[in-house]
Amino acid sequence: MTILVVLSVLLGSAGIGTAIYFLQSNKQLQSQIKDKQFQELSEEEAISRSSEKAKSLLLKAKNEAIEVKAKTEKKVREIYDELEDKEKRLEARENKIVQREQVLDKETEEMDTKEKSLEQAKKDVKRLRDKFTLRLEKIAALNREQAREKLLKQIEEELKDEISKRIKEAEMEAQRESDEKAKWILIDTMQKSATDYVAETTTTTIDLDSEEIKGKIIGKEGRNIRTFEKLTGVDVIVDESPEAVTLSCFDPVRREVASIALQKLLKDGRVHPGTIEDTIQKVKEDIGREIKKNGEKLAYDAGFPNLPIEIIRLLGRFKYRYSYGQNLIKHTLEMIKLGAALAAEVGADVELVKKACLLHDIGKVMVHEIEGKPHHIISGEVIRKYLRDEKLANAAEAHHGDIEAKSLEAVIVAIADAISGSRPGARRDNYDEYVKRIRALEDIAHKFKGVKEAYAIHAGREIRVILMPEEANDKDAQLIAHKISKEIEKTQQYPGTVKVTVIREFRAEEKAE
Repeated sequence: MTILVVLSVLLGSAGIGTAIYFLQSNKQLQSQIKDKQFQELSEEEAISRSSEKAKSLLLKAKNEAIEVKAKTEKKVREIYDELEDKEKRLEARENKIVQREQVLDKETEEMDTKEKSLEQAKKDVKRLRDKFTLRLEKIAALNREQAREKLLKQIEEELKDEISKRIKEAEMEAQRESDEKAKWILIDTMQKSATDYVAETTTTTIDLDSEEIKGKIIGKEGRNIRTFEKLTGVDVIVDESPEAVTLSCFDPVRREVASIALQKLLKDGRVHPGTIEDTIQKVKEDIGREIKKNGEKLAYDAGFPNLPIEIIRLLGRFKYRYSYGQNLIKHTLEMIKLGAALAAEVGADVELVKKACLLHDIGKVMVHEIEGKPHHIISGEVIRKYLRDEKLANAAEAHHGDIEAKSLEAVIVAIADAISGSRPGARRDNYDEYVKRIRALEDIAHKFKGVKEAYAIHAGREIRVILMPEEANDKDAQLIAHKISKEIEKTQQYPGTVKVTVIREFRAEEKAE
């Protein structure tokens, strides 16, 4: 339809152009006839010339009309071809769209069918599973949990050989891979961090020249000793040891103030409430300056001289704090060297590790002031308050394993703390803690079936377990040793390592008569 309209318009335009041309030619011919030149001619000559002129003009107009018509037809054909090509492309695109819609409709129907089939299959499987479960429970006379437990025990029994073999292979493989590298790293690290092996001890007992001096310390009606205890915050015990006075207090700084003040008072000889107050005040001022000086020196030695003054004062109190006989300043400096060496070996942030090692035990000087919180939790809170560094706080507070280590640096701090605390001569247990640890190791071993006796030896660094041969075989020994070691790792805190040795011996005896 569109093509016919365009063609009609073009043909009409060509006809109109031809008519206009003839009109113009006619007007031009009439004007020439009126000209004098034509009037002077005879009628026949004029008609002859006019006829020739008209024929010439008519031929020219006809040629031009043919040319216009040819151009118009060519243009029409081009337009027609272009429109026809566009119509074909549109038709092809429409066909593709229709085909795609048909495919999508088919796929949607197939998906709906599959989804319905899947839902039905799930229902069928659930129904069959419930049916078989009930049938199995009836046949076995066991419920689900009982059957599960029985099956697990059966599988464990069948896999004892494989488990024992795999455990041994895994341990040997891990040992082979780690021994060589760990040996060189630790040797290099320990060489860099070598420190004194003799741990300092805190002084809580002051020797006296004679028993009479105790009376001077107590004073008339106990005035001197009450004043001294009130101002220092320590308990003065005068009755336990002859020619000695014991100072008792959880705060090591207070105990140090009391020790120095009492020695000065005894050296001066004037012991009464007035001199006691003046002496204690002066000693407190001296100790305060000493604490600040010690804190600045420790921070400088660690490489962080620009810490806040509040943290500097807490670090200064490390001199008077001991853990299992190990002085906190020496432990901290040793940890800094260990941590820096380990961090450098594995490519961790050395500065972060050093700062975390410096501050990891800062809570120990505050545990007597903040009740109900372990020291490493307090350390994290102090770092967050004054340094506002979450990564540093986590690295410092995660060294005991009860808080998740969120970075490689936190793990390195925990390793450095364990190495420093467990090396020979670093620490010593008091008697009560030692007995508790030994008993705990033996109790863990006795919890496992087939264990006859268990003995913690070598100061708790090895536990030997004796099995009942009639209740356990040789394959059980390896498995029980592995389980005991994992239980010790999970429930106990101990320096270094604990070796677990499981022994099974079968003896056959007969008498010849």
